[in-house]
Amino acid sequence: MANLGFLFSRPNCDLNRSKTLINIAHSLLRLSGVGALSLGLLLSGCGNDKEAVSSKAKEGYKELDDLYIVDCLLPNQVRRLGNTSYLPPRKAIKTTTSDCRIRGGEYVDYNRADYRSALNVWLPQAQAGDAEAQNYVGEIFEKGLGQTPDFTSAVSWYKKAADQGYARAQINLGYMYEKGQGVPRDMTIALNYYRQASGIKNDTLVLNSDAQKEIAANKQQLADALQKAQTQANVLQKQVAGLQTKLTKQEALAAKSPQAAQELASVRQELEAMKSLYEKAQGEKTSISGELQSVELAYRKFSDQPLLTNETLATGGARTFKDINFGRYYALIIGNQDYTFLEHLRSPISDARKLKGILESKYGFSTLLIENGSEKQILNTINDFYNQIGEGDNLLIFYAGHGQLSTGENSKKERGYWLPIDAKANTLSTWINNAVISDHLDRLKARSILVIADSCYAGFLGSEKSPLLFGVSSSQITEAGIKASLNRRARLVISSGGLAPVLDGTNSNHSVFANALIETLEHNNETLRDSNLFSALSVNVRKRAGAADLVQMPEMKPVREAGHAGGTFYFVPKI
Repeated sequence: MANLGFLFSRPNCDLNRSKTLINIAHSLLRLSGVGALSLGLLLSGCGNDKEAVSSKAKEGYKELDDLYIVDCLLPNQVRRLGNTSYLPPRKAIKTTTSDCRIRGGEYVDYNRADYRSALNVWLPQAQAGDAEAQNYVGEIFEKGLGQTPDFTSAVSWYKKAADQGYARAQINLGYMYEKGQGVPRDMTIALNYYRQASGIKNDTLVLNSDAQKEIAANKQQLADALQKAQTQANVLQKQVAGLQTKLTKQEALAAKSPQAAQELASVRQELEAMKSLYEKAQGEKTSISGELQSVELAYRKFSDQPLLTNETLATGGARTFKDINFGRYYALIIGNQDYTFLEHLRSPISDARKLKGILESKYGFSTLLIENGSEKQILNTINDFYNQIGEGDNLLIFYAGHGQLSTGENSKKERGYWLPIDAKANTLSTWINNAVISDHLDRLKARSILVIADSCYAGFLGSEKSPLLFGVSSSQITEAGIKASLNRRARLVISSGGLAPVLDGTNSNHSVFANALIETLEHNNETLRDSNLFSALSVNVRKRAGAADLVQMPEMKPVREAGHAGGTFYFVPKI
């Protein structure tokens, strides 16, 4: 066990604490945040053209109001078909306010958008059968956007898009079945939709340990419910038999006594009522038995296969394995440490610099590093990547800095925030809402994006934890498995402590989480997928935190709102 030395905190999980309390807490807990980038820099494919990057640092720099993602309705353009002119329907897109304005589109300001304004943009296109628009309509109903979410309508629209093979809708629909929102909870159906979205064939599927535990727990609940229903049915069956015997006797007495004849009618009525209860209990038992058989089928299908294991793959400088092209790799790294209005932190810049070096030297990433970044720098940089990163590329976003939690303006749902270097306590207008980051991740064309977040409340960037969604994988890292996952978008977040505070820098000048991340990437010499990275660093973090008698539980989640469609992020060493 490594010696942790003194532990420090990132003390602004509660920005209302006095400086005295902050200094006391400084020896216990750490706050950080999630990834962003640098100032709108232009990346080179090989990552070595530093002068070109520097010279374009301010090019295309936009104000904050230009950088928010909105539902944009583009204007009609007159088109010609032979000698005939016609006006096609207007097209809905998600883009920045600046891009929408330049293209002459209509939109509602980000902070004023609601259920009606968003629905007005996407509903006509959805009703015309466009799968992407149908999925967005489903997301509008699911989110609520200022009103109570309508899960039933969300499921209906997700189903329309999923039936057309739209992977993002299949993910969303599977999630609704997993959580029982708008439909009865059914993990088997959820698993089937996740499998459809993943593109992996049945015979190569396995479940990870969390997913196996989830199905096993559900199986046990159903087994207990079935036993209870069986016991109730047995009791009712005995009561029916007893009443049947009583009825026979009463029928014999009724022929001899008028009073007995009156009691006979009462016994018959009681018997009919008891038979009705018995039939209802039998129906409930049959329903539970069918559901249990379905879950047992899924459980038997996957639980006897090995858990996720690695297969060593040869790698080369071209970022390929056999005929697999993994695409280009970019990293956007930010370390916010020396805050203007908030308490300074200890290790974010050191963490960011070390990670930058590893990603460049060992994994061939083109990297951008921003130290002590403002809100404008972060959002401008992410926005610039829209035209720089292609559909086959990969983007890693790392952020270390303060984080915070608050209730959003148009929703009662709690939101996580990144705190830029100029953030002020209790001033949401100076914080970066995770929803804004998620919108940009959705807009970017990159095939896979992995956010690694070392901050308080970093887990709020992702969706609610879904054991099944991450449980569908190929049993080994094989050529077929990689090809299947490379055909799907990946939008994932690994957070240092989920929805809670996390430990800060130790005597090694790195946070507990960053230290585990750095060690895992340094010691790895084979193709590494996101889930294996998470497993390795999670064990390391829990062990180090436990040595200090503290608890820190990293989490890995899909960012469904950003369009996660079951894909995977791979790290491929250069040698």
